[in-house]
Amino acid sequence: MKKRMESDLLLKIISVVFAFLLWMFVINTDNPVIKKTFSDVPVDMLNEQVLDDLNQTYKIESGDTVSFTVKGKKDVVDRLTKSDFRATADVSSMSDVHAIQIEVEALRYKSQLDIDTGGATVKVVLEDVKSDQIPVNVVVKGTPASGYTVSTQTATPNLISVSGPKSVVSRIKQIVAKVDVSGLKKDVTMTQNIKCYDEDGDEVSQDRIKLDTTKIKVKIGLSRTKTIPFTVETKGTPGKGYVLGSIDYEPKHIEITGAEDDLEKISSIKLANLDISDSTKSIEKTIKASDIKLPDGITFVKSVDKIKNIVIRANIEKKTKRTLTIPTGQIALINNTKNYDVKFDDSELKVKISGLRSVVDKVVVKDLNPKIDMQLYEPGTHTVQVQLTKIKNMSIEENVSAKITVE
Repeated sequence: MKKRMESDLLLKIISVVFAFLLWMFVINTDNPVIKKTFSDVPVDMLNEQVLDDLNQTYKIESGDTVSFTVKGKKDVVDRLTKSDFRATADVSSMSDVHAIQIEVEALRYKSQLDIDTGGATVKVVLEDVKSDQIPVNVVVKGTPASGYTVSTQTATPNLISVSGPKSVVSRIKQIVAKVDVSGLKKDVTMTQNIKCYDEDGDEVSQDRIKLDTTKIKVKIGLSRTKTIPFTVETKGTPGKGYVLGSIDYEPKHIEITGAEDDLEKISSIKLANLDISDSTKSIEKTIKASDIKLPDGITFVKSVDKIKNIVIRANIEKKTKRTLTIPTGQIALINNTKNYDVKFDDSELKVKISGLRSVVDKVVVKDLNPKIDMQLYEPGTHTVQVQLTKIKNMSIEENVSAKITVE
């Protein structure tokens, strides 16, 4: 009996050991140790303030992200994502060659994992820190409501303190706040974001610099506007046989701004008084926009730099004469309410015209629009005045009459 009991105990011990080995085999078969690589995990920089005492800052040359391998049980590793890890680089541990060791820490299952970064480092370039004060420029876009213009634009503050790498801060020439004034009819104050620009108008990234504020208040003041014509006056008359034609200049009109009471007093702006006395050829005169005199309190909506110079040309042309034949059949009878029958003694009339050759040579009977007002006449024989339309830069030498019989 004793031998049999000892034999059963040994058998039980062997069974337990076998069961344990079998369990270990199954566990390692179903849940083995595996490796998994995670890539492009951002690296957080620690203790950056240690460079402040040295008045320096850094720029990452390489290593702003890291790839690493994680080793652990399959059921644990399979649950992990990049967000379960934090990668850091301690600036205070920077080496003489400006390399900082990257450490990766698991945020969960830490004790069940082995992490291998392969000795990854962040490599940086050190640079001196520069501080400066940069002026704010308000840029207006859009157009206010009709009859209004932007008269003032004030930024608060108008200077921004900027600090950062010397190479970046030195590029910044202005800080801009863009304001949309489309459709505005009254003064407004608004809060705007700001951006930094270099001398070429290219935006400078704010990632590596510090500004004492990133938003400013901009006050936009509006004033009324009015569009009025420019005028040019002449004195004297051209030489014998010559006449003044058109007077050319651009712009013909200009927009001004100011107080409403002041605007109401202005109907035009005189550019020049040209002396054309005895002239036989065209006269030109250049007016500098900056020389145009405006009443006190009135300004141009456009700056004089945009208006530039105004060239005035008084076209002097040789005078010409011509006799035009008007068929009486082309004379209109107006106000013939009694339906009188009208007969002309002559089949055609002659009219003498004079003026600019460019005008006189092109005139036809239709342009003169000849007509007789019949409400003035009763049946009988009459000598009547033929009405002719006046044409610019041309004159009719004498009255034109016709003999008619009204029945």
